[in-house]
Amino acid sequence: MTGRARSILIVDDEQDFAVSTARMLRLEGVECLIAHDGDGAFAILDAEELQVALLDIRLKGEDGIRLAQRLRAAHPQLIVVIMTTYTSVDSAVAALKAGAFDYLRKPFFLDELMSALGRCFDICDLRQAKAETERELHLLRQHEAMAQLATGLSHDFRNMLAVIQANLAVLDQRLAPNHPMKPYATDAHEAAGTASEVLARLSGFLRGRPHTVVPVDLRGPVTETMAMMGRTLCADMTLVCDLPETPLMVQVDPHLVETALVNLLINARDATGGQGRVVINLRRVTRGADYARLVLRDDGPGLAPEAAARALEPFFTTKAEGSGLGLAMIHQMALSTGGSFRVANAAQGGAEAVLELPCLPHSQDGGTNM
Repeated sequence: MTGRARSILIVDDEQDFAVSTARMLRLEGVECLIAHDGDGAFAILDAEELQVALLDIRLKGEDGIRLAQRLRAAHPQLIVVIMTTYTSVDSAVAALKAGAFDYLRKPFFLDELMSALGRCFDICDLRQAKAETERELHLLRQHEAMAQLATGLSHDFRNMLAVIQANLAVLDQRLAPNHPMKPYATDAHEAAGTASEVLARLSGFLRGRPHTVVPVDLRGPVTETMAMMGRTLCADMTLVCDLPETPLMVQVDPHLVETALVNLLINARDATGGQGRVVINLRRVTRGADYARLVLRDDGPGLAPEAAARALEPFFTTKAEGSGLGLAMIHQMALSTGGSFRVANAAQGGAEAVLELPCLPHSQDGGTNM
């Protein structure tokens, strides 16, 4: 559940009852905020992300049923449990009509209250799961749109690269071996060929085509990419790499891992003005199964709330010249391998990207155990 997952609001004008109930619930792991009237309840709900309220049906100078209706109108996701000392069929029906989820008679036993709250928290958890599923579905639909766009763009890029390759091939062939421009022509020809291969891989990946996966010790692509970026685009930055001493094997296309790292390092460079510090940490973690967890953390200003919430959406970018495809492609790569990818603000400041990929069985990675 989002917000304060196991916290509730108690609305009761009997202070002793409210305080004693809060103390009992705290022992059960449920934190409570207390209001003694409608104004206090609204003030708390406006300031706190609470989804469950325990409400007395009779408050001094205020009808609890009417208050429940007002609270639900202002906070539609609020789950209200009505409490009353005076039990009647009419009051129970009125409470349900007001949108109450459950109805408890005072005094009640703690297990009765916890049973009712447990049902409320189950609903909150289901809501969160539904919201996460809908978000994943939304991202998948955006990935489909991105794949369609990539299909058209890749066709145009391939045609342009073919022309560039052909011209460079002619130059490379006609220049004498000792010509001063020969090394430059050869490098450009090879780079154009590599660019064409990368474009074909990325295009196929975005369209869901099988890509070349092989057993990879992740230390390799991490070390190579960090060294390359340290010499070029991140030359003025401090890059720190913390790797395990023994191999950490995953089944993945190493080129996609390198592309992902380049994207993340460029984002860190842009966030820190090209002068910041980036730490990459690679470790084995266990959560049901073994995963290789790659964490890249910078010391920049961190992510704005909207950027943090939408970072993985295709085409979303905060850069004037950005495409908004880099993080979305990393996310898609992680999902296709059975892993995960997330971006958030680090607790110690700056932004943090976490990529997790399933590890190969120990028999295939030399029996390491991180």
